[in-house]
Amino acid sequence: MVLELHIWGPAFDLPSIDAQCLAAVCYLRKCLPVDAWALIPSSDPAVSPLGELPALRDGDSWVAGFDNIVRYLRDVSDGEWNLDRHLDESQRADCTALTSFLESRGQPLLDLCLYVSSDNYLGSTRQALGEILAWPNSWTVPHHLRAKAKKRSEHLGLSSLDVDAAQEDKSEDARLTAHIPKSLRKPRQTVSGLLGRNMQKNRFRLDAIISDFFEPLVEMLGDKEFFLGDKESSVDCLATGYLALMQCPELPQGWLKEALRNKYPNLDHWIRTRVVEVYGAPVDVAMVLHQKEGSASAEMVLPWRSPGKRSLPQVMQAVLESCISPIPVLGSWFSISDIGRPRPGNLDRHQARQATLAQLRRRREVYVQVLASTCAVTGLVGWLLYKGMLQLPRRAPTPPRGRSFGEAGALFGLG
Repeated sequence: MVLELHIWGPAFDLPSIDAQCLAAVCYLRKCLPVDAWALIPSSDPAVSPLGELPALRDGDSWVAGFDNIVRYLRDVSDGEWNLDRHLDESQRADCTALTSFLESRGQPLLDLCLYVSSDNYLGSTRQALGEILAWPNSWTVPHHLRAKAKKRSEHLGLSSLDVDAAQEDKSEDARLTAHIPKSLRKPRQTVSGLLGRNMQKNRFRLDAIISDFFEPLVEMLGDKEFFLGDKESSVDCLATGYLALMQCPELPQGWLKEALRNKYPNLDHWIRTRVVEVYGAPVDVAMVLHQKEGSASAEMVLPWRSPGKRSLPQVMQAVLESCISPIPVLGSWFSISDIGRPRPGNLDRHQARQATLAQLRRRREVYVQVLASTCAVTGLVGWLLYKGMLQLPRRAPTPPRGRSFGEAGALFGLG
């Protein structure tokens, strides 16, 4: 059985627009034979019962998330597919710490660059997502991803990179200055001017956040080829995923790429070399998704497989989910949340977690079908009533009740 790795689709000449997906691609590329796995740019978390990408499928078993995929491959192969097998106890501790550092510091920095920054999101990221998403996800998923990115990075205090936030600040300033005489008011600023002022004001904070992320990586890598020891490990794959997405995209506001290239040239050279070695030639989105005729380039080193076309019920399911999810109370109750990390043990923990989430998803699908059927029947009945093709039953009028005088009343006409 060939393993299937489902990921968010390609963007910016890279195999994926997501750092965790890029890290998973790198890991499988390094520890598995090329004919043992297939790379599928599904760009739809609903493809697996876990509702998360990257997702690895092994027959009927699903595993989602970079860390879980690494552990699963290690367990299912008895350590053969394990890039960390050469690490000693001290290096394993460093691997855990560096993994946590990359995920906790690198993801919010990418969120700021790709999603929070309005120039970058509207000029590049939104278009890249539109090329890999199918309808109706292309309408709803980008907004959902941006909202999650804003929430993950709000603790950095750089929401002014967002035009919407700048407009809110501008409205607030207008309300505060409404009572000031016109002769004492400052000239009104445009949104572009406000963004420029906020960028200058927060530039020091942005530089500090960038330095806090890159400098420990430079110090740990030094002049070595890999972060830990003289052999590649899982943390090298994770660093490749995050740094590649910081170095490769050409964005309207390229402050992250410029900082990496100008201030940290050794790290920039390391990731440039890794991208070519691991991912090969720049990825053609239309070719990978089979949207145009032609064969894959011979320089492509990844085992691409096009995602299957969705059926009509799947499309309708996605439409209903996109309608229900924004509803404040029903949407949060309707969504499937993570049930936690699997407990240490054998492979049964993966099947147990998958079965639990699959049960939740089946229950949700039943609710969706019931709601869809109810809406369809209600709409049909309303249309039939409007057209007069269906009449509601009416009660027959009852004669008024009066006093009865019997035969005498009938004789005198009083009956």
